[in-house]
Amino acid sequence: FVQWTVSTEGDMSWIVLYAVFHLYVTVIRSSGITPHPFVKDEVGSFLKNAPWQHTEMTGSLSGGPMVLTVKSKYKLDGGLVFSKNYQKFKDCTDILRKEPYRRNRDGVYTIYLSNGVKRRVFCDMTTDGGGWTVIQRRFDGTTDFQNKTWQKYAEGFGHPGHEYWFGNDAIHDLTKDGKKRLRINLKKFNGQEGHVMYSTFKVGSKSKKYTLTVGGFKGSLGMRDSFTYSNGMMFSTKDSDNDKWGDNCAKSYGNGWWFNACHKCNLNGLYYSKKTSTANGITWYNLGNTDAWESLRSSKMMIKPK
Repeated sequence: FVQWTVSTEGDMSWIVLYAVFHLYVTVIRSSGITPHPFVKDEVGSFLKNAPWQHTEMTGSLSGGPMVLTVKSKYKLDGGLVFSKNYQKFKDCTDILRKEPYRRNRDGVYTIYLSNGVKRRVFCDMTTDGGGWTVIQRRFDGTTDFQNKTWQKYAEGFGHPGHEYWFGNDAIHDLTKDGKKRLRINLKKFNGQEGHVMYSTFKVGSKSKKYTLTVGGFKGSLGMRDSFTYSNGMMFSTKDSDNDKWGDNCAKSYGNGWWFNACHKCNLNGLYYSKKTSTANGITWYNLGNTDAWESLRSSKMMIKPK
């Protein structure tokens, strides 16, 4: 429903638009489909940053469609009343640079790879200045990282609004220039959190079997390097064994990763719902003052230009 009126204040004329949107915008979760919680904020941010005078907006979110009432003013200057420039962003940093009001607004955004393919991705717009493109995210075990084929790891799987793997083809596309850094956030079941940074992170092409280049480690809270053990390794899955072990690491652990013989960290490992002493879980061997196999509560891998 849309209604507009024209009002005059002094010598200036305005067109006032009243719009009520019934938005069936949803986010897919493992438990089903629920109304998207960010619609009101997104519309509000756009209006407040638009080149007209935004006056008010109300909204409510219930179990049904979201009802959003918008009132905005536009100068009647003979120009275009309403326009939206849909830019093609190359990553989350590009989004933040061109639309700085996105800062501190974590969520799912659309980016375009160098071949023009559109992809949905989770952007961390808060951590360390924001603009991080999240390539892996795990926190509750509802997305199965086990028994995925080489092709599935290449394409990506899961949902960017929840747990997911962005896909080796896309990760290669974003890192092939060799100018990306990697941040990994980890959380233990006792609530302790930490992160590691790598100043160099690059994933090779499919023909190179997504060979990993990683280095320049820096850790927090006593975290030590467990990932450069995989430096120079090709990606392995149960149906594509590219590790240095006599057997198949991916088949043994069930997931795809840059296995050596086999690993010192495995963030795509089996999800355990409680702390478990095992090398099969989401693990980071050199975590804290002692080396130990301990399943973690969550992990997030994200990249950003240097």
